[in-house]
Parts: sequence; C-alpha cells; structure tokens
Amino acid sequence: MNTPRTLAAEYELTPEDWEAVNVEHLVDSPLYREASQKTRVIVGLLFLTLALFSLVLGSLLGGFVFALAGPAMVAAVGPLQRSAQENSMRKLSRQGVSNGLFGPHRVEVRREGLFHATDAYESLIRWHAIEGVRERAGHFFVYTGPNAFLPIPVTAFHDATHLREFSDAFHQEMARGLRQPEGPSMRVRLPVAFRTSPGTPEPRTS
Repeated sequence: MNTPRTLAAEYELTPEDWEAVNVEHLVDSPLYREASQKTRVIVGLLFLTLALFSLVLGSLLGGFVFALAGPAMVAAVGPLQRSAQENSMRKLSRQGVSNGLFGPHRVEVRREGLFHATDAYESLIRWHAIEGVRERAGHFFVYTGPNAFLPIPVTAFHDATHLREFSDAFHQEMARGLRQPEGPSMRVRLPVAFRTSPGTPEPRTS
C-alpha cells in the first residue's frame, strides 16, 4: 500500500502576527460583541441624559453639544476598544507568551490529524477535536474550542496550487477521520474555501 504524500505549510510567526490574530479573534467573539454593545448603550444613554439635563437647566447650547457628541462617542466605542485590545496583546507578547511560539512553524496534514511543530514543541490535533476553520485578516483560524485556535497565514502557501492541494487534503482527511468510531456525533462545519484571492478556484470538498 502506498503511503500518502504529506502536505505541509511552513511559515514564520512574529510577535506582530500573534498580536493581530489574537485581536481578530477577540473582537469577533460573542462575549466581546456583547460587551461592546452594552458599552455603546451605556454611552448613548449617558450623553442623552446629559443633553436632557442641560435642557432642564436652560442650556440650549449644552443640550445641543451633548446631543451631537452622543452618536460620535457611541461610534468611537468600537475603535477605542479595539485599540485597547491591541495594546493589551502587545504588552503580553513583549512579556513573553510561550517558549518557541515565535519563529518557524510547520503544519502537516496527516492521516491521524493536523500536525503542528516549532523549534520547541510538537503537537497533533486529531480531526475530531477540530470544531471549524474560519478565514480573517489573512489567516486561517483552525479552532479546537471557543477560545483555542491555530493560526495559519495565507502566506504559508507559496501559490494557489499549493493552497488547493493542502485544502483538498485537509477536507478529505478530516472527513475520513470523522467517520471513525471515536469521531463526534455532531456535524462539524468544514471551511467553504481556502483561497489566496477571489480569482483562485475553490477547492473540492468531497
């Protein structure tokens, strides 16, 4: 029996990359969106209260200023919170996160799962542990839990052919792995496409 060819992607993970992917994950999380929405409501109500209070005191100018400032401050909540997250991730990366996290990475599609290695460690994500894959900010996020993910940059694939081959192998091996008895009973949503640009044909999912 012929051993299937191992398909791999290699890339460098910099502190800046790590900061960016973590911020993208955080701002897209349900908890962050809920907190952001609550903050917008609080800020909006605060400025509305200040505007009404100014009018009660007989200050038309004050009421007008607070009424105009309210929507602007509500709109600024998102960018301000994102900036705070970026600063937090930047400080965390400078303090040190994990030995071997930054530097060369290698990800391989194997029969038993997705193999991930750096100069400091090796790990194997078995197919039934993968909850899904999403693409954002130039990275593919391989999720193994709500807040656990492996980022693979699009730049890890040197051309569209490499990307399609890796994606085909990923889909096929994951589908095969989930047919095993130890696979989960729930249906795992696979990524729609792995592509570097809108002109790149979508990989097969069968």
